[in-house]
Amino acid sequence: MHSPLPVPGDVVWIRRRRWRVERAQRDRHVLRLDVAGRGRRLTFLSPFDRVVSSARGRMRRVRPQSALARLAHAVSGADDARIPSAAVAAEIELLPHQLEPAMAMLAGSVRMLIADEVGLGKTIQAGLAIAEIVRREGSPRILVLAPSALRDQWADELSRRFRLSCENLDRHRLDALTQAGAFGDNPWRQPGIWITSVDFLKQPHVRDGLPPDPWDLVVIDEAHGVCGESDRYDLCHDIGRAARRLILLTATPHNGDETRFDKLTQLGSLPPPAETPAGPSRAEGILIFRRTREAIGIHPRRRVRWHLVPPSAATARVFDTLQAFESAVTARSRTSDQGLLLLSVFRKRALSSMVALARSVERRLAFLGNGTGGGLEWMQPRLLFEPDIEEIDRDEREGLTVLSGLGPAQERSWLRRLRALADEASRDDSKIDRLASLLHRTLEPVVVFTEFRDSLDAIEQRLRFSRPVSVLHGGQDQVARRQQLRQFLDGATTILLATDVAGQGLNLQARARWVISLELPWNPARLEQRIGRVDRISQNRSTHLTLLIARHPMEAGLLMHLSRRVLAARRAMAADVLGVAIPSEAAVRTAMFQPEISIEPAGPGSVTMCRRWQRGAALAARAMRVRRALAHRWQAPDAMTAAVSSEGGAAARLVSGLPRRSPEGEGVWLVVCAIPFFDTRDRLIERRIVPVTVRADIKAPECQVRHAVMQAARSEASRAIRRRLRRLEHRTRLIGAAVATREAALVADSRDELALEQVQPGLFDLRGARAFDAQRREQDRLEAGATRRIDQSTRSVAVRAGEPSIEMILKRR
Repeated sequence: MHSPLPVPGDVVWIRRRRWRVERAQRDRHVLRLDVAGRGRRLTFLSPFDRVVSSARGRMRRVRPQSALARLAHAVSGADDARIPSAAVAAEIELLPHQLEPAMAMLAGSVRMLIADEVGLGKTIQAGLAIAEIVRREGSPRILVLAPSALRDQWADELSRRFRLSCENLDRHRLDALTQAGAFGDNPWRQPGIWITSVDFLKQPHVRDGLPPDPWDLVVIDEAHGVCGESDRYDLCHDIGRAARRLILLTATPHNGDETRFDKLTQLGSLPPPAETPAGPSRAEGILIFRRTREAIGIHPRRRVRWHLVPPSAATARVFDTLQAFESAVTARSRTSDQGLLLLSVFRKRALSSMVALARSVERRLAFLGNGTGGGLEWMQPRLLFEPDIEEIDRDEREGLTVLSGLGPAQERSWLRRLRALADEASRDDSKIDRLASLLHRTLEPVVVFTEFRDSLDAIEQRLRFSRPVSVLHGGQDQVARRQQLRQFLDGATTILLATDVAGQGLNLQARARWVISLELPWNPARLEQRIGRVDRISQNRSTHLTLLIARHPMEAGLLMHLSRRVLAARRAMAADVLGVAIPSEAAVRTAMFQPEISIEPAGPGSVTMCRRWQRGAALAARAMRVRRALAHRWQAPDAMTAAVSSEGGAAARLVSGLPRRSPEGEGVWLVVCAIPFFDTRDRLIERRIVPVTVRADIKAPECQVRHAVMQAARSEASRAIRRRLRRLEHRTRLIGAAVATREAALVADSRDELALEQVQPGLFDLRGARAFDAQRREQDRLEAGATRRIDQSTRSVAVRAGEPSIEMILKRR
């Protein structure tokens, strides 16, 4: 490889074909060169691969249209240290709010929470951050933790929109990578983008195989789902702590439980050391981005209809009997929450469908010892690691196995009566009848959500002979889910029945605009998730949400309570964070069965939303739209004159700045220079296009004039970049301080964990001591790498400008 180091935009010749340099990075004595040409991309490593960088060659005359086209090409390929340039080539719409997290990351932020409303592109924002790290770092290690149902969608989004290859990791793929590697090699140490689920990663044999090496970036999708008291949170917290950057994604960051929200904001946080090479450190905070449709100028066109369904006589008898059973249980278990947990299961399922209630009553009878309930198989936790277990199933399993406070014989008497009444009412379920009536009036594609599998099965049995139906639920594998979803999206079916777990991450806006909720969820955030499947940025029609509510005091109490909570949240918090303060299901359960206990609305929150990059993101989006237009059109020279002028971008400003007249005997030359900026590791930070106006004697020989113009242009460009160089050094110094703080905290945290794991050597067994010595050697290796990275980020921070290269010379006499 010839020196100097190529920069993005340079041209190399490979087998007599022109390839454009996308990234060039030097790591000690190894040079990595990524080039692209005609839809293909190649990577070369010197000195293993021989790649000869082409010389710029002699300047040649071209037509004015061709000159404008090449000028547009140079402007479109310029890099800015503050802007995520990966968005220019990405298959995304350049929306300012989607650029803010990536710009914050480029400015040195290491922990971010993206909590936008459903449908505003959180996946795209995280993907843009991933693409920018890959573009700048070269070979990073990136981990994406997503629900099992969303792993394929993540892989497809990164590949289709950002042309990034990733490993969609499950048990079979991990075994294959382990067998394909060298003996003792850990696949997790390899650079790349790894996508897996928390449920797969939390298995002991998988978790123990994770190396202690820090990840360059960790993305946790649906982060609110891991913030309970479980090993899932412990796993995500440990992985987030061992990451240089952490991005959390959730549309419902706050569900009314302050403890869960605090755990969310503390996920992956590290206590900073007392002092770093950059100076005294401060506590590491988290940036929270929360944008609504009103805030970004997308006014929602939602129509919400509340359908009050009068219960049939049989259904009313079930409700009355259930209320009497609730009174009997609460009278016996005033000091215990176990009875309330059981009653919450029955009430939620009764407000969904009579079939769901009957199935739960049967399972409770089976638990109490009545053999007619079909056995106790439902009590066993499912041992499936790939599909996510429905949260509703876990709640039911827990609720149906508690003590109610009643005697077994008395409770069985109540339950037998409830089961008989529920079986009778299920033959004429008022809610399912109303749902069928609504669907029979139109052929509009519709998405029907319910919380329970039993209700879903009952709806399917009712509708399957009238309209084609697709079904999605958590018990299906990935192949079955994709098949059912494809039938709905392709138009083979017009009704999609889904549970909340199966509905995560679905993009249905191209097919449907109508969502029906069979019941009112006890957690109002589920309503936003449900309508968010069709109400997304690319939806160009009005969306409709229909809620089926039973006209009975059982549901009226819940409706009124949740309404008060939503109104209290609106009064306590700003409009752009509407829906953050949502009551927990435990609080709803207490308020429903013990009305004397009141829940005070939360006061104004202390959470500060990040709005620092709003103006910069708007300017960056406008600039990248110009670059994208220029990049798409520069290969059509004959049409570029009007295109460049109409865009009003940098290329048009360069041409318009050329003087039209010059003194007699002088020629005015506009020289376009490309100036690269590098850091101490020879990584490209920025590549700027600088126009320089030069005057020269037109009577001199052409070769002398060209030489004089080029020398004068380089001199003028060198003076023009001094100010920019100082700004880049200041920016790099601030980013280096943030990197040093995080690296030092990572080392201190791993050192503390190693100190806690010290073991007493055995008298006849030295395996524990040997394992501890191996961990200590690994710790020394990590500390050496962190020290080197801190030194590169803080003590040796310097930015240098490369040799200005002449892209074009425009002459006007």
